[in-house]
Amino acid sequence: MLLGGRRRERSGFTLIELVTVMAVLGILALAVVGPTLDSIDTIRSQAAAARLVTDIRYTQRMALASGLRAWVVVNIPANKYRLYAEDPANPGKDGRVPVLHPSDGTTTATRLGVGAFANISIVTANFNGATELEFDSLGVPRDINGAALGGPGSVTLSSGVVIQVQAVTGFVERL
Repeated sequence: MLLGGRRRERSGFTLIELVTVMAVLGILALAVVGPTLDSIDTIRSQAAAARLVTDIRYTQRMALASGLRAWVVVNIPANKYRLYAEDPANPGKDGRVPVLHPSDGTTTATRLGVGAFANISIVTANFNGATELEFDSLGVPRDINGAALGGPGSVTLSSGVVIQVQAVTGFVERL
C-alpha cells in the first residue's frame, strides 16, 4: 500500500506464516517426543535395577565391614524392599534394625512403582524359595533360615530385568 507515494514496510508475520510454523514445530515435537516417551519406562527399569543391585552390594559390604549379619527383605505385594542390619546390642534376626539408606538418609523401604520407578514392579524374588536375602559376617549369601544359597538367588522386575546373586560369593549382577 502506498502512503504519500511510499511503500509501507511490513513489521510482523502474517497469520498464515505463524500457523505454518506452529504446525511444522508440532510435527517435529511428535517425532522427537514419541520415541522418548517409549524409552522412559526402559530408563526407569534400568534405574530401578541399578538401585537394587547397588543396595544388595551395599548390604553385603555392610555385613563384611561390621562383622554382623545384614538383610535385604523383599515385599512383592507392597512392591518394595528394605535393608536391615543386626543390632550388636540385641544379636540375632529378631533384633535386626532398619539400615540408614546411603542415598536418601532414611530407614524407609525403597518402593518401586512410584516416582522415578513408576510403572516398574517386583515380579518375583527367590532366595532358596524365600523373598529374604541374608549376608553373614563373611558376606556369604543365605536364605530366610540362614542356610547358604543352593544356587543363584534372583529378583525379577516387570520389565524382564533379572538381578542375580551368586551363591557362595554373593556376586550381584543384572541380567
